[in-house]
Amino acid sequence: MTFHGLNFRVVAALCCGVLACSTSKGGSSETTPQETEGATEGEPTDTGDEPTAGDTDGEPPAACEESDPAVSAEFEVEIDGAASYHEIDLPCTVDEVVTEAGKAITRLTCDEGGTSRAVVLSLPAAPEGDVAWAAGDSVQLASRSEDLDVTSEKELELRGADDALLVAGFWPIPTVNAKVIAPITIGLTMACGPEELQGTPRSFQLDFTLAEQSLTLFSGHRGELVIDAAESFAIDVDTAIYNDCCHWTESFSMLIRRVKTA
Repeated sequence: MTFHGLNFRVVAALCCGVLACSTSKGGSSETTPQETEGATEGEPTDTGDEPTAGDTDGEPPAACEESDPAVSAEFEVEIDGAASYHEIDLPCTVDEVVTEAGKAITRLTCDEGGTSRAVVLSLPAAPEGDVAWAAGDSVQLASRSEDLDVTSEKELELRGADDALLVAGFWPIPTVNAKVIAPITIGLTMACGPEELQGTPRSFQLDFTLAEQSLTLFSGHRGELVIDAAESFAIDVDTAIYNDCCHWTESFSMLIRRVKTA
């Protein structure tokens, strides 16, 4: 499991001047996933298609301007006691999983070429249930935290010994790596207004798919994709916008984690 190069969209000129930049974001809404017992995760599918334009004849969905205060998508990875910039892809063993002050804290020992690394993964606790891994589990952790001078990026992928997706996170990043979130796929629609080089940042409509289930979310909303009778993916979308200024034209901050529901 490795990270692949960033898929930046090249823009011929800066989208806007520094003084014209906006940090506003749209709201969101969700649809209730179809809870089908025994749903399977399916095969990974590439989601690298370009976003589609929404219906421009009517009013944008009300979800474009709504938000859910329960959304919490920020995560942190500490290595040997420091949350510094890094890029790792290591086999690890889970030492402990605890919930502290609304955070799901996973402590791991990872092997970097024969050298043990103490890693702490901090995620917001999901209301749907506790995380679906435990002490003694073997996992693969890929984490990148990068300083890009004018901004920074974080990307996280945690998988089980059977390659099952446990966690996928982005904060913030200009494109979502389809391989990191597989078997979940995401379709993007510019449903909240036109794409403009110097326009107002607007929320994407994100259509998440897992097997035969679908879930629609916007910036600032959260939802759930059912895996089976005992587990689900809890999904929080902090930001998923286009018409962004000034480093990228699109920006995504979100967190997906597997949780136990029974």
